[in-house]
Amino acid sequence: MSSLKFQRLVLISDSKRLANQFTFPKRLNLITGEDNSIGKSTLAKSLLWSLGCDPVFDEEWKSNDIKSILYFTVNNKEYFSCRGSHSTILGLVGGEAKRYTKITGDFSRDFSNLVNFKMKLPNRDDGRLETPPPAYYFLPFYIDQVESWSTPWDSFQYLGQYLNWKRPLINYFTGYIKPEHFEIEENIYEYSERKKNSERKIEKFHSAVEVIEDNSADSSIALNSDEFSAIQAEINVELHGMIQYQTRLYEAQALINSNIYDLERQYELATTSASELEDDYKFAVESIPTDNLECPLCGTLHDNSLPSRAMLLSEKDSLLEEANLINSKIEDLKLSLTELNDDLQHVSADIERINQKYISQDNKDELISQVIDAISTTNVSKNIQVKIDNEDLNISRANSSIKDLKSDQKKLLSTKDKEALNTSFMEKLLINIDSLGSKGVNLSKVNSPTDYKKLLGGGAAEAARGLLAYQLSILQQIRGAGTCIVPPFVIDTPNQQEQAEHRYETVIKELMKSVPLDYQIILCAMENDALKKFKTEAHVIKLDTDRLLKSSQYESLRSEYSAIQAAIAGQHDD
Repeated sequence: MSSLKFQRLVLISDSKRLANQFTFPKRLNLITGEDNSIGKSTLAKSLLWSLGCDPVFDEEWKSNDIKSILYFTVNNKEYFSCRGSHSTILGLVGGEAKRYTKITGDFSRDFSNLVNFKMKLPNRDDGRLETPPPAYYFLPFYIDQVESWSTPWDSFQYLGQYLNWKRPLINYFTGYIKPEHFEIEENIYEYSERKKNSERKIEKFHSAVEVIEDNSADSSIALNSDEFSAIQAEINVELHGMIQYQTRLYEAQALINSNIYDLERQYELATTSASELEDDYKFAVESIPTDNLECPLCGTLHDNSLPSRAMLLSEKDSLLEEANLINSKIEDLKLSLTELNDDLQHVSADIERINQKYISQDNKDELISQVIDAISTTNVSKNIQVKIDNEDLNISRANSSIKDLKSDQKKLLSTKDKEALNTSFMEKLLINIDSLGSKGVNLSKVNSPTDYKKLLGGGAAEAARGLLAYQLSILQQIRGAGTCIVPPFVIDTPNQQEQAEHRYETVIKELMKSVPLDYQIILCAMENDALKKFKTEAHVIKLDTDRLLKSSQYESLRSEYSAIQAAIAGQHDD
């Protein structure tokens, strides 16, 4: 199976003039040491951070202001990722590379293309599908020391940027959602937007009719059909061009009024949002004493550092600038509306002047004017109704297309295929539960990979082994589904809840046996006799009390980092 493998990691701290490098040359790699606070977890997290993920680092490590270079292979082709506090460079070793100022957007798309990760999630703003950041790709392949042993699929920060993402992500990885699903979903989104656009137009057209009615004559005409036809025929000869011009002015008047209304709503939203950001900034400065704020709902740590608070003011200024631009457009439209109203007055005066030719003793003064207004209003209303009918037709076509596309989505995975996937997953889970000695875990409510919250029962140590059985089953299911190029499986401290010695030996044995051979394994664990078998086949990184960074490595590794920065700058100049 296609795979991504870590090769070498370089870590640099300019502020402390420290650096170090670590290699991962084998399928099995062990990060170990005698002490539990020497940086095993930090080293594992740094691998994933280098590729755009955001694991939780302690404050002491964050004070180093780390820069990193990670060399890795994808199907034996060599790549590198060079990440600092302000940008990330991704590219081929010895080939083309590109700098990115954020991990979303282009970086997420380019990295996902590299590893064939086709998952798409709807953004919160407008529901448009987008490629999620690399953290979502690495989630099933990383068990961190804290969160994952109690709550799978929760090992990185800032995962709340999408709503209800876990179920579709799990279903994608394990084969329940095909990549074609997202291609169809994007088409559904486009038709939904067309439908919304037509609905907005219809609303504006109805508003236009109301404007015309408000501006039309309020009096009624008491004419029979023959009288009205005779007058209309005579007027059409003399006033046809004038009436058509008046009709266009009415339509333009309605459109400008509608646009002014929309822009005023946008102006109100922008100024309100700017005011809310001002309140957020005051709250962040005056009420939060730390550089982090924990969400009371999901527990996510949000950045409250000085740069983050400064960003609130920057966003507020941007909103106020946008509000000023909107207000300027409103003023321009109002000026255009004044000029248009002047034109309407002139054309009405011309029509009235021409009307005098048709005033007779039998048709007293106001008759012709009323007929003209009736004709104009009728013509405009008919034109608008035609447009409304056209938009209704567009909505009907969009609904039909959406229905057909959803039908095509359902055909991508039949009920029989879904049942086969469920059966395959449960067979794997039962085998792994048995192999890890977690028979006390209740699986009665578990039917598919999305049922991880229903793994119930067992003591603390047994429950931890039950969650590991679930993670192993997910890895095995991903391998069968073939939904992406698989990265290394990074597992931090599997000796959870003080496993009995023979149980811990079983855990290590099952990691070696049950993780598919295509997967590179990065294991973090304290020195223990249970690791003997693993050590014989693994590359061992043994950390000491000097922790991760050393002064002796700084100059040479900083030169390596500078060479990459210079190369990308020269490539940009070219």
